Parts: sequence; C-alpha cells; structure tokens
Amino acid sequence: MNHHLNFFRFFNESTEKEFIENNLSRAFALCLTTNAFFLSEYVRAVVSPDDYQYLFSSISSDTKCFIDLQVDTATIEKENYKTVYAVAMTSDATLDMHDFFSQPEYSAKKNITDIFVAIKDIAIIVEVKRCGEDCKAQLYNQVLPFIKDASKERIKVNPLRYSWQEVVRLLEKVKNVQHLIAQNSKTVADFLELSEVRYPEWFEPKPFNSIPFLADGKMPNYTQLEKRMRQALSKVSQIDGDEYQLLSYSDRLGISVPFGWASEFIPYFTHYPDKKADYVEFSIWPGNTKQQGWSVFDKPLDWSKQRTLTIDGKEYDLRTRYEVKLCHFNRYVTGIVYSDSDTLKPLHTRDNFLKSGKWKIDKWNTLEHLLDEHFRPEFDWRQKCNWTDSFTNTDRGFVTMSLGFKVWLTVPYAMLQFLDKKDADIAKVSQFISNIVRAFKGLIN
Repeated sequence: MNHHLNFFRFFNESTEKEFIENNLSRAFALCLTTNAFFLSEYVRAVVSPDDYQYLFSSISSDTKCFIDLQVDTATIEKENYKTVYAVAMTSDATLDMHDFFSQPEYSAKKNITDIFVAIKDIAIIVEVKRCGEDCKAQLYNQVLPFIKDASKERIKVNPLRYSWQEVVRLLEKVKNVQHLIAQNSKTVADFLELSEVRYPEWFEPKPFNSIPFLADGKMPNYTQLEKRMRQALSKVSQIDGDEYQLLSYSDRLGISVPFGWASEFIPYFTHYPDKKADYVEFSIWPGNTKQQGWSVFDKPLDWSKQRTLTIDGKEYDLRTRYEVKLCHFNRYVTGIVYSDSDTLKPLHTRDNFLKSGKWKIDKWNTLEHLLDEHFRPEFDWRQKCNWTDSFTNTDRGFVTMSLGFKVWLTVPYAMLQFLDKKDADIAKVSQFISNIVRAFKGLIN
C-alpha cells in the first residue's frame, strides 16, 4: 500500500510533542468510533467484568456511546455518572498506579482530557503519552472534579494503566479476527501500519517472515528486526553454554564468544539498493586486541583467504578485511581498514604483530615509517585514519596499535524468513546462529 494513502498520515506534519500526541489521541478515538469490535474489546479490557456486562447486556433506544477529544472535565455533568475509569495510556507497561490518589492538585489550570468515552453512567477518561512519561498527576487532576463532586453520592474512580503495548496486541487481534470474516478495517490497519513505523517499541517481536526488511521502503526496519534477533541470540547460550551470553552494551547487539582470539559475535542488517537485496551479516573480529592476536598469528593465516563457509550443507559468502586499530588508554580512537590491493607488502604478519602494542610518542616516527613501508602511497593511510588530528596534533603521549581482522558471513534475509514463520520457530533461528558461531570457531581453531 502507498503509505501516502494511510488515513493517519498528514502532509507537513508538525514535530511538536503536543501536536503528535493530539493526533495520536485522534487516531485512537477514530478506531474506537469506526470499529465496534475494537470498542467492545477495549472497554472489556478497561472496565470490570460486572461493568462490562452491565454496559452491553441490555440497551435501550436512548443508549448512546459518546467519544470525544480535548474535554474539560470541569464542564462535564458529574451527576450523570456513577463510575469513572482513569486510564494512563503510555509505553510504560509497568507504571505503578498505587499512589494515584496521592498526586498533587493543580489549582489554576484547566484539566483537559485527551480522550473521553461515556456509555450509560460509566465514563472512561484517557490520558495519552506516546512514551513512558508518568502522567498520573495529570490524569488525577482530570478526574478530580468527579472525586470532589458533592451533589450526589460519591462517584467511584478506578485508576489503571493500559499500555500502548496492550493496545497494539488488542488491535492486532481485532485485525486478524476481522480478516477471517472478510471485514477488514482500514482505520485499524492504518493505525497499526503507522504505529509500527513510528513506535516500533510498542510491538512484540514477530517472526522474521512477518517483518518487512525495509521500513517505508528506505531503511532497514531496525527496531523490529533487532527485537527478533535479540530473542534468537539470547537462546544461543542454551545450546552452546553460558559463555555465549548477550552483550551488555547499549550500542550494539550480539553475543560474547570464548574463542581466545575473538570475544564478540555481532549481526548487522544490510540493504544493497543496487542489488535490490537484503542480507544479515554475521561478523567476528579475530585479533581485535594484542592479547587476542597471539592466538591468531601463532597459526598460518590461510583462513583469511577463504571465501565461503558451509552452514547446514549450504555455502554462504565469507569476506575478510584487515584492520589496524589505534587506541589510547584502551579506548578506540581511529583505525585503518584495507585490503591486499592497498599494500606494497603484507602488513598483517607475525613479525609485524610482534611490533604491535604500545608505541610512545618518541617512537611515532618509527611507526609511521613502518606503515609507509607497507601501504601504497596513493592509499594515504594518514588521511584514512586522520593521523594528524587524532595523534600528531594532540597531547597524547602514546598510541596502542593492534593488527586484527573483521570476518563476516553474508546470509540472505530470505533464509531467516524461511526458518522463522511462527513464534516457536525462534529455536530454529537460534540453532542456525549457533551453527554459524561454531563454523567461525572452526575457521581458526
């Protein structure tokens, strides 16, 4: 479907927080208004079983459902209601509502509810936040007029959290049921489509077969892809042992590997527009540190010329590149990535490995001469690693050099989709990844 025809996309949208949340409320309210099944299921999820039975077991010709936006709760005729449900709708699925009635009061401020739903004498007041913001105080002040109303018997107020994750699961169920009976809802489908692009964190991981590789036809759908990949990686330790745990870093997704010559195994999702193809590149870095290098350069480097790797009887493309990593105080500063065609003679050798490690500033001329001897002049290794700004023109007194490799296996995304068609298939993906890890281990060991 052309995304420009999505019911909830607007041209020249504002990126202001208030605009975004108001349109989110509007989109949600339209789904309630136009889809009776979703309305029924949402009300069922929010109110008590007795209240749900009371609302829908019998109705008269005068019974109406009112759904509105931006309602000042001070103007509502409180005597018409006996029960109010105060719903905090955020992405925080663990928001604690126990202290709801101890929130501070706002004295000189209108309390405008995002969404107001009323059926018979039961009202649902919804405060919408697209992220995990704590909106209890705001919601409390919206229902405060009902709590303070003294014109009749005290109105019962029930606070609860109903997260966007729960909303999405409910909408997906509604969409699937209506599809079965050929009653597809465009509003529900469009709301889900737009939400999955803009708020992918609301969605549970899906099988790869259900995840389009590209989001909006442009960039990889990283959030959904990485959620499912995280599930698969997390189960590798159940196959290969506790040493193969998820990495604890926030900037990359992968698992640790106890190879001695490498410590991390990381997948990347890559789209090649020229090939019109999508791949997952599984990568490992032999000799990433001087310590790891001992286990690499003590053996022949014939493996670095290998161009395929067999996984489950099928050959996949294998690539290797050379890396010179330049660090300071064990922190990466810059590096040089090169191939055989960039050198006059091999740089990654055992003799040069023995020269790697810490180079003090008074030996930098010797280090530069070493690199000049190996790299072609037109390669300009100084420019490639920004040597002058990274070291020469700084107050750094040493550089630590390591000679390592990046090795990666290219797997068509279609292969993961073939393996992963339903929730339980995650075990197949984990086993496939385990087989790749073992093949990498055998490459050098």
